[in-house]
Amino acid sequence: MPLSFIKCMFRIIATLPLAVSFLVPSPEAWAACITDWSIAAPIVHKEKLATVETLSRIAADELAGSSIVRTTLCEENGSFVYRILMRDDRGRLSARVVDARVPFGRR
Repeated sequence: MPLSFIKCMFRIIATLPLAVSFLVPSPEAWAACITDWSIAAPIVHKEKLATVETLSRIAADELAGSSIVRTTLCEENGSFVYRILMRDDRGRLSARVVDARVPFGRR
């Protein structure tokens, strides 16, 4: 192998950890959201948050023709929010963040 190829590969390998550190969220960011509903459901009950069923019903009323594809419970600045991925009646996806206690401003 030519020496220039080895030097180039070494530079790539040496900078890889730095590049990955920018792409991967910090452990604190991972801990802020819960995607496993066996863990999230007791929190929803304990904190008296809107349930996913309630969230789905309100979303259907507020955003006619839209349905929730995925819901994640997150804690931000001491309060709970739902990060939701929605599909509209044309099949387009959009992301929304709503208050977990009063989603879309109502319950």
